Amino acid sequence: MRFLFFAFVILCFQCSKTELNNPKDFESDSFRENETLLCLTGQSSFCQAAIPVCTTCRFFSTSITYNGNRGGISGADAKCMNDSKKPTEPARAVFKAFLVDDVNRIACTTNNCVGGISEHVDWILKPNTNYVRAVDGGSFAITNSAGIFTSQLQHAENPTIVTSILTGLDTSGWDTRSGQHCNRWTDGTGTGNAGVASSSVSIFSSTLGNCNDSSVIFCVEQ
Repeated sequence: MRFLFFAFVILCFQCSKTELNNPKDFESDSFRENETLLCLTGQSSFCQAAIPVCTTCRFFSTSITYNGNRGGISGADAKCMNDSKKPTEPARAVFKAFLVDDVNRIACTTNNCVGGISEHVDWILKPNTNYVRAVDGGSFAITNSAGIFTSQLQHAENPTIVTSILTGLDTSGWDTRSGQHCNRWTDGTGTGNAGVASSSVSIFSSTLGNCNDSSVIFCVEQ
């Protein structure tokens, strides 16, 4: 009798239909589809809002100044995201640092990006986009098809900034100053070793400044 019972159990196990793509499996396509449907219909409180993408994009300057050691490009981006002046709406909006080096963030490799957007590396400006000050919505620049601008309508910040701003950009043309980006923004020492904008009305051009000087970081909405 016991033998017959175990034989019946084994037979049922072998005959049971294997359920593929179980909706209860968190990694399954069915689960993702069900969760999306629940979110769209307001039936789930565990929905993660999508990261917004700006069409008219905002600039702000950090409330804190930093020397050339900003923890690299990623560290500078984190400083933008954690700054008290970062707009709170929309939720999850991403801001990145207006900085370049020779590896991690590059605007142009030729003068004013003759090769177009293919020259970008993790670049933070979009082509054909209006850029405004976060503080008051004042439009100060519109990018061209290469994602850069060669003039400004007004200052990129209000109140205006009339002291040097570390950027790493060359004198003109949006390319990176060779070897003058504070060792890819990890070194806060030395003089005559960083590209700096002279004020917030000319952030696309630069003179030679110092990594041991402190300045705000311009942060750009993505």
